[in-house]
Amino acid sequence: MKGRILLVDDEDIVLRSCQRILSGDYEIDTARDGLAALGMVNEKDYDVLVLDIKMPRMDGIEVLRRVKEARPDVDVIMVTGLHEIGTAVKAMKLGALDYLPKPFEPEELRLAVGRAFDRRAALRGPGADG
Repeated sequence: MKGRILLVDDEDIVLRSCQRILSGDYEIDTARDGLAALGMVNEKDYDVLVLDIKMPRMDGIEVLRRVKEARPDVDVIMVTGLHEIGTAVKAMKLGALDYLPKPFEPEELRLAVGRAFDRRAALRGPGADG
């Protein structure tokens, strides 16, 4: 079974690029804002969220906080054009697994997502399917 990823960003070009980078390896859904993402997380089991920080309606930090409260098993990779170390530290303290500053190379995204799935497999242990 393919891993399930939710990409969350208010920029269509970023969503399309990330989808293209990860397509074929994962089942991918997209959301354009944090409120939509929360609704989708409540309806479907995602393994990984790739989440922008700066978005209208609800920022990525608040989405991260709510997702981790409701679904602590979901791994979250934060993505942002803001190069603020304080934001990255806050995201990691709230449970983000990784943090990618925009612009990033396709391989950086692939590696970050791969690490998330490797971590999930290690936590499940040998012989677990999923």
